[in-house]
Amino acid sequence: MLATAVRALRGPVLCSRPLARRAAAAVAEVPAESNPFSIVKDDLKLMKLRIKALVENTLDEPGRGGRSRSSGRSHPLLQEAAREFFERRERAFRPAVVLLVARAVEATAQGEPVTSRQCLLAEIVEMMCTATIVHDSVLEDDEEAMLGNVAHKTYSQNAGNKVSVLAGDFLLARCSVALSQLGDLTVVELMATALESMVEGGVVKYQCSVSKVAPDLKDYESRVRLKTSSLIADACRSAAILAGEAQDGPVANAVYDYANSLGLSYQVMFDTIRYHQILELAQSAESDASISERILQEFISSPPVILSEIAQVNEATACRAALIELSTHVDAKSGLAHAVALSKKHADAAKAALSVLPDSREKRALGMMADFVSQEDQVGLQRAKYREVVAAAV
Repeated sequence: MLATAVRALRGPVLCSRPLARRAAAAVAEVPAESNPFSIVKDDLKLMKLRIKALVENTLDEPGRGGRSRSSGRSHPLLQEAAREFFERRERAFRPAVVLLVARAVEATAQGEPVTSRQCLLAEIVEMMCTATIVHDSVLEDDEEAMLGNVAHKTYSQNAGNKVSVLAGDFLLARCSVALSQLGDLTVVELMATALESMVEGGVVKYQCSVSKVAPDLKDYESRVRLKTSSLIADACRSAAILAGEAQDGPVANAVYDYANSLGLSYQVMFDTIRYHQILELAQSAESDASISERILQEFISSPPVILSEIAQVNEATACRAALIELSTHVDAKSGLAHAVALSKKHADAAKAALSVLPDSREKRALGMMADFVSQEDQVGLQRAKYREVVAAAV
Protein backbone atom coordinates (compact mmCIF):
# COMPACT_ATOMS: atom_id res chain seq x y z
CA MET A 1 0.00 0.00 0.00
CA LEU A 2 2.76 2.43 0.89
CA ALA A 3 4.66 1.61 -2.28
CA THR A 4 1.55 2.43 -4.33
CA ALA A 5 1.17 5.72 -2.55
CA VAL A 6 4.83 6.52 -3.11
CA ARG A 7 4.47 5.86 -6.83
CA ALA A 8 1.57 8.29 -6.88
CA LEU A 9 3.78 10.96 -5.34
CA ARG A 10 6.40 10.55 -8.05
CA GLY A 11 4.16 11.54 -10.97
CA PRO A 12 0.90 13.19 -11.98
CA VAL A 13 -2.33 11.46 -11.07
CA LEU A 14 -5.66 11.90 -12.71
CA CYS A 15 -8.27 14.27 -11.34
CA SER A 16 -10.99 11.97 -12.67
CA ARG A 17 -11.22 9.10 -15.14
CA PRO A 18 -13.52 10.90 -17.64
CA LEU A 19 -11.30 13.99 -17.48
CA ALA A 20 -8.16 11.90 -18.01
CA ARG A 21 -9.72 10.12 -20.97
CA ARG A 22 -10.75 13.40 -22.60
CA ALA A 23 -7.35 15.03 -21.93
CA ALA A 24 -5.36 12.07 -23.31
CA ALA A 25 -7.59 11.97 -26.40
CA ALA A 26 -7.23 15.72 -26.92
CA VAL A 27 -3.44 15.50 -26.92
CA ALA A 28 -3.51 12.52 -29.26
CA GLU A 29 -5.67 14.50 -31.73
CA VAL A 30 -3.25 17.46 -31.94
CA PRO A 31 -1.71 17.39 -35.45
CA ALA A 32 2.02 16.75 -35.38
CA GLU A 33 2.71 19.99 -37.26
CA SER A 34 0.90 21.97 -34.52
CA ASN A 35 2.21 20.14 -31.46
CA PRO A 36 4.86 22.28 -29.69
CA PHE A 37 7.09 19.31 -29.03
CA SER A 38 6.85 18.05 -32.62
CA ILE A 39 7.94 21.43 -34.01
CA VAL A 40 11.15 21.41 -31.98
CA LYS A 41 11.60 17.63 -31.94
CA ASP A 42 14.87 17.69 -33.89
CA ASP A 43 16.19 20.62 -31.85
CA LEU A 44 15.39 18.78 -28.60
CA LYS A 45 17.02 15.60 -29.89
CA LEU A 46 20.21 17.51 -30.70
CA MET A 47 20.05 19.25 -27.32
CA LYS A 48 19.79 15.92 -25.48
CA LEU A 49 22.71 14.44 -27.41
CA ARG A 50 24.84 17.48 -26.52
CA ILE A 51 23.80 17.33 -22.86
CA LYS A 52 24.62 13.61 -22.75
CA ALA A 53 28.10 14.33 -24.08
CA LEU A 54 28.49 17.25 -21.68
CA VAL A 55 27.40 15.23 -18.65
CA GLU A 56 29.51 12.20 -19.46
CA ASN A 57 32.78 14.06 -20.04
CA THR A 58 34.98 15.99 -17.65
CA LEU A 59 35.35 19.74 -17.57
CA ASP A 60 39.02 19.53 -18.46
CA GLU A 61 38.65 17.24 -21.46
CA PRO A 62 40.45 18.41 -24.62
CA GLY A 63 38.44 21.13 -26.31
CA ARG A 64 37.07 22.45 -23.00
CA GLY A 65 39.34 25.23 -21.85
CA GLY A 66 42.24 24.11 -24.00
CA ARG A 67 43.81 21.93 -21.35
CA SER A 68 44.87 18.33 -21.64
CA ARG A 69 42.68 15.63 -20.19
CA SER A 70 43.70 14.81 -16.61
CA SER A 71 40.93 13.12 -14.65
CA GLY A 72 39.06 10.84 -17.02
CA ARG A 73 35.29 10.62 -17.38
CA SER A 74 32.79 11.88 -14.83
CA HIS A 75 31.96 9.64 -11.89
CA PRO A 76 29.56 6.85 -13.02
CA LEU A 77 27.22 7.45 -10.08
CA LEU A 78 26.87 11.12 -10.98
CA GLN A 79 26.20 10.15 -14.58
CA GLU A 80 23.54 7.66 -13.44
CA ALA A 81 21.88 10.22 -11.17
CA ALA A 82 21.86 12.80 -13.97
CA ARG A 83 20.39 10.34 -16.50
CA GLU A 84 17.65 9.39 -14.03
CA PHE A 85 16.39 12.95 -13.99
CA PHE A 86 16.84 13.67 -17.70
CA GLU A 87 14.51 10.70 -18.36
CA ARG A 88 11.76 11.83 -15.97
CA ARG A 89 8.07 11.47 -16.80
CA GLU A 90 7.62 15.11 -17.74
CA ARG A 91 8.78 16.29 -21.14
CA ALA A 92 11.47 18.96 -21.37
CA PHE A 93 8.93 21.74 -21.82
CA ARG A 94 11.19 24.55 -20.53
CA PRO A 95 13.86 24.18 -23.23
CA ALA A 96 11.08 23.50 -25.74
CA VAL A 97 9.58 26.92 -24.92
CA VAL A 98 12.99 28.58 -25.32
CA LEU A 99 13.51 26.89 -28.69
CA LEU A 100 10.02 27.89 -29.87
CA VAL A 101 10.69 31.50 -28.88
CA ALA A 102 14.03 31.42 -30.70
CA ARG A 103 12.36 30.07 -33.84
CA ALA A 104 9.50 32.57 -33.63
CA VAL A 105 11.78 35.59 -33.18
CA GLU A 106 14.42 34.52 -35.69
CA ALA A 107 11.77 33.29 -38.16
CA THR A 108 13.71 30.04 -38.56
CA ALA A 109 12.55 28.15 -41.63
CA GLN A 110 10.71 24.89 -41.14
CA GLY A 111 13.15 21.98 -41.26
CA GLU A 112 16.13 24.18 -40.42
CA PRO A 113 17.84 23.86 -37.00
CA VAL A 114 18.11 26.77 -34.60
CA THR A 115 21.49 28.43 -34.23
CA SER A 116 24.10 26.74 -32.07
CA ARG A 117 23.87 29.47 -29.42
CA GLN A 118 20.10 29.05 -29.11
CA CYS A 119 20.55 25.31 -28.76
CA LEU A 120 23.21 25.88 -26.10
CA LEU A 121 20.84 28.20 -24.23
CA ALA A 122 18.18 25.45 -24.23
CA GLU A 123 20.76 23.00 -22.85
CA ILE A 124 21.60 25.39 -20.02
CA VAL A 125 17.90 25.76 -19.14
CA GLU A 126 17.36 22.00 -18.98
CA MET A 127 20.47 21.43 -16.85
CA MET A 128 19.60 24.25 -14.44
CA CYS A 129 16.09 22.89 -14.06
CA THR A 130 17.34 19.35 -13.53
CA ALA A 131 19.91 20.49 -10.97
CA THR A 132 17.15 22.05 -8.85
CA ILE A 133 15.06 18.88 -9.11
CA VAL A 134 18.05 16.82 -7.94
CA HIS A 135 18.65 19.19 -5.02
CA ASP A 136 14.95 19.18 -4.11
CA SER A 137 15.03 15.38 -3.87
CA VAL A 138 17.21 15.51 -0.72
CA LEU A 139 15.21 13.71 1.98
CA GLU A 140 14.42 14.84 5.50
CA ASP A 141 15.17 12.60 8.46
CA ASP A 142 11.53 11.51 8.81
CA GLU A 143 11.08 10.51 5.15
CA GLU A 144 11.25 7.03 3.66
CA ALA A 145 14.18 6.30 1.34
CA MET A 146 11.74 5.03 -1.30
CA LEU A 147 10.50 8.60 -1.69
CA GLY A 148 13.94 9.59 -2.95
CA ASN A 149 15.78 9.23 -6.23
CA VAL A 150 18.06 6.61 -7.76
CA ALA A 151 20.88 7.46 -5.35
CA HIS A 152 18.67 6.84 -2.31
CA LYS A 153 17.58 3.48 -3.74
CA THR A 154 21.17 2.46 -4.50
CA TYR A 155 22.70 3.54 -1.21
CA SER A 156 21.48 4.65 2.19
CA GLN A 157 19.38 7.76 2.82
CA ASN A 158 22.40 9.67 4.10
CA ALA A 159 24.64 8.66 1.19
CA GLY A 160 21.79 9.29 -1.26
CA ASN A 161 21.43 12.83 0.06
CA LYS A 162 25.14 13.49 -0.39
CA VAL A 163 25.08 12.17 -3.95
CA SER A 164 21.98 14.27 -4.72
CA VAL A 165 23.75 17.43 -3.60
CA LEU A 166 26.88 16.50 -5.56
CA ALA A 167 24.92 15.55 -8.69
CA GLY A 168 23.04 18.85 -8.62
CA ASP A 169 26.27 20.79 -8.12
CA PHE A 170 27.83 18.74 -10.92
CA LEU A 171 25.11 19.87 -13.36
CA LEU A 172 25.43 23.49 -12.26
CA ALA A 173 29.17 23.30 -12.88
CA ARG A 174 28.41 22.10 -16.42
CA CYS A 175 26.04 25.07 -16.79
CA SER A 176 28.85 27.45 -15.83
CA VAL A 177 31.04 26.09 -18.60
CA ALA A 178 28.21 26.25 -21.13
CA LEU A 179 27.33 29.83 -20.12
CA SER A 180 30.90 30.93 -20.84
CA GLN A 181 30.49 29.64 -24.41
CA LEU A 182 27.43 31.79 -25.24
CA GLY A 183 29.63 34.81 -25.98
CA ASP A 184 27.08 37.40 -24.85
CA LEU A 185 27.69 39.06 -21.48
CA THR A 186 24.12 40.33 -21.21
CA VAL A 187 22.73 36.83 -21.64
CA VAL A 188 25.29 35.38 -19.22
CA GLU A 189 24.24 37.95 -16.62
CA LEU A 190 20.55 37.23 -17.21
CA MET A 191 20.96 33.48 -16.80
CA ALA A 192 23.15 33.94 -13.72
CA THR A 193 20.39 36.14 -12.28
CA ALA A 194 17.86 33.40 -13.05
CA LEU A 195 19.95 30.91 -11.11
CA GLU A 196 20.18 33.35 -8.20
CA SER A 197 16.40 33.76 -8.24
CA MET A 198 15.86 30.00 -8.27
CA VAL A 199 18.09 29.59 -5.23
CA GLU A 200 16.37 32.48 -3.46
CA GLY A 201 13.00 30.89 -4.20
CA GLY A 202 14.24 27.61 -2.75
CA VAL A 203 15.37 29.36 0.41
CA VAL A 204 12.01 31.12 0.76
CA LYS A 205 10.22 27.79 0.31
CA TYR A 206 12.40 26.16 2.96
CA GLN A 207 11.86 29.04 5.39
CA CYS A 208 8.11 28.70 4.90
CA SER A 209 8.38 24.97 5.55
CA VAL A 210 10.34 25.25 8.81
CA SER A 211 8.03 28.03 10.05
CA LYS A 212 5.11 25.59 9.63
CA VAL A 213 2.92 28.44 8.45
CA ALA A 214 0.89 28.26 5.25
CA PRO A 215 1.65 31.10 2.82
CA ASP A 216 -1.01 33.44 1.48
CA LEU A 217 -1.54 33.76 -2.27
CA LYS A 218 0.76 36.78 -2.60
CA ASP A 219 3.66 34.99 -0.87
CA TYR A 220 3.01 31.80 -2.85
CA GLU A 221 3.08 33.55 -6.24
CA SER A 222 6.14 35.57 -5.25
CA ARG A 223 7.98 32.34 -4.46
CA VAL A 224 6.83 30.72 -7.71
CA ARG A 225 8.10 33.69 -9.72
CA LEU A 226 11.51 33.21 -8.14
CA LYS A 227 11.79 29.43 -8.16
CA THR A 228 9.92 28.49 -11.34
CA SER A 229 9.11 31.43 -13.61
CA SER A 230 12.46 33.23 -13.45
CA LEU A 231 14.36 30.52 -15.32
CA ILE A 232 11.93 30.32 -18.25
CA ALA A 233 11.35 34.08 -18.38
CA ASP A 234 15.03 35.10 -18.31
CA ALA A 235 15.84 32.35 -20.83
CA CYS A 236 13.15 33.57 -23.23
CA ARG A 237 14.43 37.14 -22.95
CA SER A 238 17.92 35.74 -23.60
CA ALA A 239 16.68 33.92 -26.70
CA ALA A 240 15.29 37.21 -28.02
CA ILE A 241 18.60 38.97 -27.34
CA LEU A 242 20.57 36.24 -29.12
CA ALA A 243 18.17 36.72 -32.04
CA GLY A 244 19.18 40.40 -32.24
CA GLU A 245 16.37 42.02 -30.24
CA ALA A 246 17.04 44.79 -27.70
CA GLN A 247 17.18 43.65 -24.08
CA ASP A 248 14.24 45.87 -23.05
CA GLY A 249 12.60 46.02 -26.47
CA PRO A 250 8.96 45.09 -27.09
CA VAL A 251 9.75 41.58 -28.34
CA ALA A 252 12.08 40.71 -25.44
CA ASN A 253 9.56 42.09 -22.94
CA ALA A 254 6.71 40.19 -24.59
CA VAL A 255 8.40 36.78 -24.45
CA TYR A 256 9.52 37.51 -20.87
CA ASP A 257 5.95 38.31 -19.83
CA TYR A 258 4.70 35.21 -21.65
CA ALA A 259 7.14 32.93 -19.86
CA ASN A 260 6.57 34.55 -16.48
CA SER A 261 2.83 33.88 -16.72
CA LEU A 262 3.46 30.42 -18.19
CA GLY A 263 5.60 29.50 -15.18
CA LEU A 264 2.90 30.66 -12.77
CA SER A 265 0.20 28.70 -14.62
CA TYR A 266 2.37 25.59 -14.67
CA GLN A 267 3.27 25.67 -10.98
CA VAL A 268 -0.26 26.42 -9.78
CA MET A 269 -1.57 23.40 -11.69
CA PHE A 270 1.41 21.23 -10.73
CA ASP A 271 0.87 21.98 -7.04
CA THR A 272 -2.86 21.37 -7.44
CA ILE A 273 -2.06 17.93 -8.84
CA ARG A 274 0.23 17.42 -5.84
CA TYR A 275 -2.72 18.25 -3.61
CA HIS A 276 -4.62 15.36 -5.22
CA GLN A 277 -1.64 13.03 -4.83
CA ILE A 278 -1.11 13.81 -1.17
CA LEU A 279 -4.82 13.48 -0.41
CA GLU A 280 -4.78 10.11 -2.16
CA LEU A 281 -1.84 9.11 0.01
CA ALA A 282 -3.70 10.17 3.17
CA GLN A 283 -6.73 8.16 2.14
CA SER A 284 -4.84 5.00 1.18
CA ALA A 285 -1.87 4.82 3.59
CA GLU A 286 -2.02 2.30 6.40
CA SER A 287 -0.44 4.54 9.04
CA ASP A 288 0.47 8.15 9.81
CA ALA A 289 4.14 7.26 9.29
CA SER A 290 3.56 7.93 5.58
CA ILE A 291 2.79 11.60 6.27
CA SER A 292 6.04 13.48 6.84
CA GLU A 293 6.31 17.12 7.87
CA ARG A 294 7.40 17.99 4.32
CA ILE A 295 4.28 16.35 2.88
CA LEU A 296 2.14 18.29 5.36
CA GLN A 297 3.79 21.56 4.34
CA GLU A 298 3.31 20.79 0.65
CA PHE A 299 -0.37 20.16 1.32
CA ILE A 300 -1.08 23.33 3.28
CA SER A 301 1.00 25.36 0.78
CA SER A 302 -0.95 24.10 -2.26
CA PRO A 303 -3.24 26.49 -4.18
CA PRO A 304 -6.49 24.66 -3.30
CA VAL A 305 -5.76 25.06 0.42
CA ILE A 306 -4.41 28.62 0.11
CA LEU A 307 -7.42 29.80 -1.90
CA SER A 308 -9.82 28.19 0.59
CA GLU A 309 -8.49 30.51 3.35
CA ILE A 310 -8.96 27.94 6.13
CA ALA A 311 -8.64 29.65 9.53
CA GLN A 312 -7.21 26.63 11.36
CA VAL A 313 -4.82 25.53 8.59
CA ASN A 314 -1.66 26.13 10.67
CA GLU A 315 -2.97 23.88 13.43
CA ALA A 316 -2.84 20.80 11.19
CA THR A 317 -0.48 18.00 12.20
CA ALA A 318 1.34 15.45 10.05
CA CYS A 319 -1.33 12.76 10.10
CA ARG A 320 -3.89 11.32 7.70
CA ALA A 321 -6.92 12.59 9.60
CA ALA A 322 -5.69 16.20 9.57
CA LEU A 323 -5.18 16.23 5.79
CA ILE A 324 -8.54 14.63 5.14
CA GLU A 325 -10.19 17.17 7.46
CA LEU A 326 -8.55 20.05 5.58
CA SER A 327 -9.79 18.60 2.29
CA THR A 328 -13.40 18.86 3.51
CA HIS A 329 -12.89 22.61 4.00
CA VAL A 330 -11.36 22.84 0.52
CA ASP A 331 -14.40 21.09 -0.94
CA ALA A 332 -16.77 23.35 0.97
CA LYS A 333 -15.05 26.50 -0.33
CA SER A 334 -14.50 25.24 -3.91
CA GLY A 335 -10.75 25.52 -3.44
CA LEU A 336 -10.00 23.13 -6.30
CA ALA A 337 -12.15 25.06 -8.75
CA HIS A 338 -10.48 28.32 -7.72
CA ALA A 339 -7.01 26.78 -8.18
CA VAL A 340 -7.83 25.52 -11.68
CA ALA A 341 -9.27 28.94 -12.57
CA LEU A 342 -6.10 30.66 -11.31
CA SER A 343 -3.89 28.45 -13.47
CA LYS A 344 -6.02 29.14 -16.54
CA LYS A 345 -6.00 32.88 -15.76
CA HIS A 346 -2.20 32.91 -15.88
CA ALA A 347 -2.27 30.76 -19.06
CA ASP A 348 -4.56 33.32 -20.72
CA ALA A 349 -2.20 36.11 -19.66
CA ALA A 350 0.69 34.20 -21.23
CA LYS A 351 -1.14 33.88 -24.55
CA ALA A 352 -2.13 37.55 -24.49
CA ALA A 353 1.52 38.57 -24.10
CA LEU A 354 2.32 36.96 -27.46
CA SER A 355 0.26 39.53 -29.38
CA VAL A 356 3.46 41.46 -30.18
CA LEU A 357 4.88 38.57 -32.21
CA PRO A 358 3.92 38.09 -35.88
CA ASP A 359 1.71 35.09 -36.60
CA SER A 360 3.63 31.84 -37.11
CA ARG A 361 3.26 28.18 -36.28
CA GLU A 362 5.77 28.70 -33.45
CA LYS A 363 3.63 31.47 -31.96
CA ARG A 364 0.57 29.20 -32.14
CA ALA A 365 2.59 26.40 -30.55
CA LEU A 366 3.57 28.69 -27.68
CA GLY A 367 -0.14 29.34 -27.15
CA MET A 368 -0.79 25.61 -27.14
CA MET A 369 1.98 25.15 -24.56
CA ALA A 370 0.02 27.50 -22.28
CA ASP A 371 -2.96 25.17 -22.72
CA PHE A 372 -0.80 22.15 -21.88
CA VAL A 373 0.55 23.58 -18.60
CA SER A 374 -2.96 24.53 -17.43
CA GLN A 375 -4.54 21.14 -18.17
CA GLU A 376 -6.00 19.61 -15.03
CA ASP A 377 -3.64 16.63 -15.29
CA GLN A 378 -0.95 18.24 -17.49
CA VAL A 379 -1.09 15.18 -19.74
CA GLY A 380 0.16 17.27 -22.66
CA LEU A 381 3.50 17.61 -20.85
CA GLN A 382 3.92 13.86 -20.33
CA ARG A 383 6.06 11.66 -22.51
CA ALA A 384 4.11 9.46 -24.93
CA LYS A 385 4.75 6.23 -23.03
CA TYR A 386 3.15 7.71 -19.90
CA ARG A 387 0.14 8.94 -21.87
CA GLU A 388 -0.29 5.37 -23.13
CA VAL A 389 -0.31 4.15 -19.52
CA VAL A 390 -2.95 6.77 -18.70
CA ALA A 391 -5.13 5.71 -21.63
CA ALA A 392 -4.86 2.05 -20.59
CA ALA A 393 -5.74 2.88 -17.00
CA VAL A 394 -8.94 4.69 -17.89
